[in-house]
Amino acid sequence: MFAVLAVALAAGVAGAVTNAPPRVASRFRLGPFYERRVMDDGSSFTAVRPFYSRSVEAEGRETVTDALWPLATFHRSDDQMWWRALLAFGNNLSVGDAEPAWSFGIFPLWLQGRSRLGEDYWALFPVYGHIPHFWLMEDLDFALFPCYLRYQVAERERTYYLWPFVSRQEEEDETKRTSVFPFYGYKEMRRQDSRYVFWPFWVDTVFKDPDPNPGSAWMLFPIAGQVTREHERQWLAVPPFISHALTDTAERWRVPWPFVQFERTATERSRVFWPFYSDRLSDDTRYFSGGWFLYSREKSRMPNGRVERMRLFPFYVNESTYATGRDGAEYERENYLRVWPLFSRVREPNVSRFRTLELNPVRHAGGIERNWAPFWTFYERSELSGEVEHDALWGIIHFHTFPEIRAD
Repeated sequence: MFAVLAVALAAGVAGAVTNAPPRVASRFRLGPFYERRVMDDGSSFTAVRPFYSRSVEAEGRETVTDALWPLATFHRSDDQMWWRALLAFGNNLSVGDAEPAWSFGIFPLWLQGRSRLGEDYWALFPVYGHIPHFWLMEDLDFALFPCYLRYQVAERERTYYLWPFVSRQEEEDETKRTSVFPFYGYKEMRRQDSRYVFWPFWVDTVFKDPDPNPGSAWMLFPIAGQVTREHERQWLAVPPFISHALTDTAERWRVPWPFVQFERTATERSRVFWPFYSDRLSDDTRYFSGGWFLYSREKSRMPNGRVERMRLFPFYVNESTYATGRDGAEYERENYLRVWPLFSRVREPNVSRFRTLELNPVRHAGGIERNWAPFWTFYERSELSGEVEHDALWGIIHFHTFPEIRAD
C-alpha cells in the first residue's frame, strides 16, 4: 500500500499554469470537526461537521449552506436562491424584488408560489390545485384527482375525467378525437390517423402525408407488430423484445432487447451484449464497456480537444483531457486519477493535488466534500508553480517546500 502511495505522490508533479487557484490566507481547524478558512480572493468556508457548513464565493456571488447534509441545504447565486429540507423545498427567482417569483412545497402534498408573470397559485394534492408552468406543461389543474385533471401543452388543452379512462381535448382544425380509455380511442389528423382497441393490446396508425414518410404501422401486443413506411421498414416479435428496423441511413437489431442489440448508421456502429459487453465506434468516439457499468473505456474527440477515460467501478478511474494550444500543439489540460479507497489525484499544468484516503466514489460531489470528506482525508499534498504544501492529520503536521531560486 505504501509503495502505491509513494508512486502516486511522486506522480503529482506537473508542468505550466494558466489560471492559478486562490491561495489560503488564513485557516484554523480542530480535527475534521471544525474548520474556518479564508482565501486570498475573499472567499471563505466555515464548517462544524457534520452538523453545519457554509461556503461563500468571492464578493458573495454565491453561498452554499448545509445542515446535516444531505438532509438540508440552502443555495444562493446572485439574485436567485433555492433550498431543500427533507421533503420540503423552495426557491426565489428574483431576491430583492417587491413581488418576486417564488415557490414552496412539501412533496408530494403541497405546492404554492407566484409565477414570473405574477400569478399566485397553490395545490393540495389530491384535493385541488392550479399550477402554471409545471414540468413540461403550461398549465395544470386537478380536483379530487383522479376524478378531474386538466393540463395544457403547446397551447393544446386536454381534460380527463376519472383519469386516464375518459378524456377530452379542445377542438383543433382538421382534428377529430374519440376516446374511452382503455377500451377504444381514435384520432384523425391532417397528417395521420391513429387508433387503439383495448390499449395496449391493439394500436395502429396511418401516416397520410406524402412528405416526408408515408405508410402505416400496427402492433398486436405482446405478439407482433410491423411498420411499413416509405423510408422505414420494421417488424416486431414479442414486442418490444425482438425487432428489426431498416431505414435509409440505419439498421437496428434487438434479439432480444435489452440483452442483444446491434445498430449501424453511416457514421457509427454499436453492439450490446448486456450486461457482459458493449461498444460504440464512430469517427469521433470509441467506447467499450463490460459488466454493465463496472468497466468502461472511452476515447472521444471534441472540436477543441479530446478525452480519454478508463473506469473499473468503484476501484479505479483515470481521466485525461487534452486541448490544443495557440501554437497548434496538443497538451494534457487535466488528469484525474482515483484508486478507491486509497487516494485520488488531480493534475493540471503546474497545479496538482493528492489526498488519501478517498472513500467517495464520485468525483464531483460538493455536499460530500464540504461535510464528510475531511473525516477520511488524513493527508493532502498540493503543488502550485513548484511550491508544495503538505498537510496531515487536519493540520497537526503542516509544512511548505519552495522551488530553488538561482541567482544569475
